[in-house]
Amino acid sequence: MWLLFALVSALLLGVRRVYEKQLSAEFGNFSLSFATLTFSLPFTAVLLFFLALPQQWTALSARFWGPLIVIWLVIYPVQNYFLYRSLREGELSEVTPIGALLPVFNIASSFVILHEVPTLVGFAGIALTVVATYLLLTDTQGFRGQRYNRPVLFMVITVACTALGSTLDKVAIEASTPVFYSFVNVLGASVVFLVLSYVYGEREDIKKIHRYLGTFVLLGLVFSLAFVAFTTAFTLGPTSYTLALRSGGFMLAALWGLFLLRESHSTRKIAALALFTVGSIVLALG
Repeated sequence: MWLLFALVSALLLGVRRVYEKQLSAEFGNFSLSFATLTFSLPFTAVLLFFLALPQQWTALSARFWGPLIVIWLVIYPVQNYFLYRSLREGELSEVTPIGALLPVFNIASSFVILHEVPTLVGFAGIALTVVATYLLLTDTQGFRGQRYNRPVLFMVITVACTALGSTLDKVAIEASTPVFYSFVNVLGASVVFLVLSYVYGEREDIKKIHRYLGTFVLLGLVFSLAFVAFTTAFTLGPTSYTLALRSGGFMLAALWGLFLLRESHSTRKIAALALFTVGSIVLALG
């Protein structure tokens, strides 16, 4: 069952990245984060009435609140800042496949916190994704005078934050339920990003959210369903392999960029996409 939820999450995540790429040109990093999360709250709240809640949700332990506080105050701000800079400054087909690094970064934290270890086949998939990342990171076509692709580097930082946050997610989810954790996670993050939007001078962006109301409603629905599907898969399957399948959704966004947005087709990029695809499949099968 975790396999199905991971695949649904992957598909929806790919759709989300396409919309976020478009919106990143109109909004700042923190205001876009606030809008995306806030519009997902009503949909997640509806799910609270149909899915399981913790038996004592008013007295949850430090295993629930501790990871959330770290995610809200540290991981989310850094992660989303570099995420939207990467999407804004780079091409979908070069930055979104970096999501395949999720299980790679997740290995260390999963081993220490959750005691999960990948198989030899899993390590082979990891090697392929590392090589693919190197190819994209050194693909500086269109970036004269630079020794590395900066948007790709920004996405690497984003994925590293996501991997650590995912391990903390699993700890907190196991102390509650997927949908309840999703709602509290998004609610707290919305408040944090609203404050950051005003601190960093993005208040004008907040005022123009109504111009993109339909897009944000759709994006909120996609985000809510994807996040709940992802957290549910997390409770049922191994962390690294769940992330490997989820990262397959990034390939959808990459293909969208290549064929519909007509982004560049460098040799390094095509080779990297092939390696990412094979690596993700190997990790999932491992």
